[in-house]
Amino acid sequence: MNVPRSTLRQIQRCRSIGLWAPAPAPSPYLPIRCRNYSSSNGSSQGDFEAMRAEMLARAPQLSWDVMSPTNSSLLNIALADFIPESCQAPAYQSGAKSIDKVDASYELPQGHHLVYFPLQKTASELCPDGTDPFHSPGGPFERRIWAGGSIEFNDTFRFDSSPVVCWEKVDDVTVKGSAGQEKIFVSVLREYMKKQDFETTRLKGLPLSQGIRERRGLVFMRGVNKEQARENLAKALKGRGRVTKAPNTPDFSITLTPTPTLLFHYSALTFNAHLIHLDPEFCRKLEGHPNLLVHGPLSLTLMLSVLRSRLGPGEKVRKIDYRNLAPLYVNEPLRVCVRLSGNGEDAVEGDSRKWEVWVEGQDGGLSVRGTAVTLRLNE
Repeated sequence: MNVPRSTLRQIQRCRSIGLWAPAPAPSPYLPIRCRNYSSSNGSSQGDFEAMRAEMLARAPQLSWDVMSPTNSSLLNIALADFIPESCQAPAYQSGAKSIDKVDASYELPQGHHLVYFPLQKTASELCPDGTDPFHSPGGPFERRIWAGGSIEFNDTFRFDSSPVVCWEKVDDVTVKGSAGQEKIFVSVLREYMKKQDFETTRLKGLPLSQGIRERRGLVFMRGVNKEQARENLAKALKGRGRVTKAPNTPDFSITLTPTPTLLFHYSALTFNAHLIHLDPEFCRKLEGHPNLLVHGPLSLTLMLSVLRSRLGPGEKVRKIDYRNLAPLYVNEPLRVCVRLSGNGEDAVEGDSRKWEVWVEGQDGGLSVRGTAVTLRLNE
C-alpha cells in the first residue's frame, strides 16, 4: 500500500503549522476536535495542564461487538503458517480450521479479544496517520508508539453470538522531557464485558468485577521534518548501538519472520489503519523507520500463544504485563520466548505460576519484555 501524494502533502502541511488531526464529526464518545496546544519549543506548563484536563474529561468510548467465531478463526488462519501447532488455538488444534467448524462451546482464546471490538470510525474521523483521535493529545504530538500495557483475565467468553462491549477511557496523562523534547504518556483503560455485565456495572457508574481489563500505554512525540526523518532512518539502518540481552535462557521459544501479508491480515482483523504497519514510504519518509513495524498487539498475541502452549490442563493466564523496548520490523526474524520464573518450584504459589515472556529482534536483543501469572482452575 502506498499513501497518495495528496495525503502525504496533507500530513506535511499539518506538521508544518502544528496541527495534526482533522476535526472529527461530533460524537457522544469523542472530543469534537483534537486540539493544538503548541507548535513551539517553549510550551508552557499551563498548556500541558489544559491538555491533560481536556483528555481526562473525554467521555468513555464504547465499541460493541458480537462474540462470533469469525475473527478468532481468521486470526488462527493468519498465524497458522508462522507458529507451530502446539501454539495454535485449541479449536484450531482440534480440527476446527474453518468458521463453520467452531461451535458455541469453544472459548475465546486468551489474547484473541484483541481482534474484536474494532474501531468504529470513518476514514475522515481518523488522524492523518490512520490512528484514533480519542487517544491523541493533538498537534504537535502526532507520532505515536505503543509502549506496553497489561491485561487481567477475569472471565471466559464463548462463541455464543452474544453481544459484548468494550468500555474505553483515557485513564491518565503525564508529560516528561525538557522543553521542545516533551513526550506525552497516555494510559488507556479498556474493559471488555458481556452486555448484562455492562448493564449492571459501567452503565450505572459501577466498577467492573468480571470480564477482561486491559491497560495500554501510548507515547506521543513531536513530529519530525524531512531532515530529521532521514537522520532517524540512518540511525535505524545502523542498528541499535546498545543491545540488551535477556538475562535468562528460555524454557521454550519459537522463531518466525513476519511478512507484509501477516501485518496486513492483522491490521484488517483489528480494523487498524495506522500507516506504520501498511506503507513503507510513510515509515521511511515521515517516521524515519526502515520498514513496516510489527503491531504491538501482534507481539502480545504471539507471546500469549507461545505461553498458552506451556500450560497444563485447566491452567489459564490470569495476568500479563509487558513493555515494548525496541521496534520489530517486517521481514526480520524474531524469537518469542517463555520461561518459568525462578527455579520452577519457587515460581509456584498454590495453584498459580509465574512466567517470564519476551521477544527478541533479529539482533538478539530484547524488543518486548514481560511477566505473566497463570492459574489452575478447578473444573
